[in-house]
Amino acid sequence: MKAQEAAALPPEERPDWYRPSQGAGNGSTAAPRFTEDNAEQLGSGYRSPRVYSQLAAALVAGLIEQRPDLTAHPEALASWGDAEARAALLRSYLDEHGMFGDDGDPRDKLLTQLDRFERRAADARQRLGLDPRSEAELALLRAKALREGQLTPAVDLGQLAETGRAALDNSDPVRAALERVRAEAEVDRATDLTRPAKPDTDDERSTT
Repeated sequence: MKAQEAAALPPEERPDWYRPSQGAGNGSTAAPRFTEDNAEQLGSGYRSPRVYSQLAAALVAGLIEQRPDLTAHPEALASWGDAEARAALLRSYLDEHGMFGDDGDPRDKLLTQLDRFERRAADARQRLGLDPRSEAELALLRAKALREGQLTPAVDLGQLAETGRAALDNSDPVRAALERVRAEAEVDRATDLTRPAKPDTDDERSTT
């Protein structure tokens, strides 16, 4: 596969060796932080912290509402939420687009990543000491309590719970997270387009 062909694929299906172009350089103007194209190329969102961190925080909030004793393990909770959220995004993408690409080949990279994050989530559940009954409760949590929040560096679990309760009525939190990031990308893109260009002073000559 050539680089041009790899560039046309959604980000999560590109081969590991592919690196997107960083621009012409040599004093050229910087590319906008977001464009319409790369906002649409979010794909599943499992590699975008702006997407999966929201879902991870909401999952943590939902879990500590059921198991407040787990607040003693914030790092393990954060690890569990991250893995569960990214697995949920991958499952949603594969459910919508199928396990096979337009060329008929299986989406091996996505399936591999899904298996990876599901294993990480299972390991995290074991570390948290969640028993089979808790597993059943978590199945309901995934269906009903996936919601948007914000995971702060300090892992403020109390704030997470409060944020999570406010979004229980979100019927499709995975899609909501993706649409939110796309909307933010459009705002940033509009800002970049309306920002005055920096004057070029390279050709200025001093007159003495």
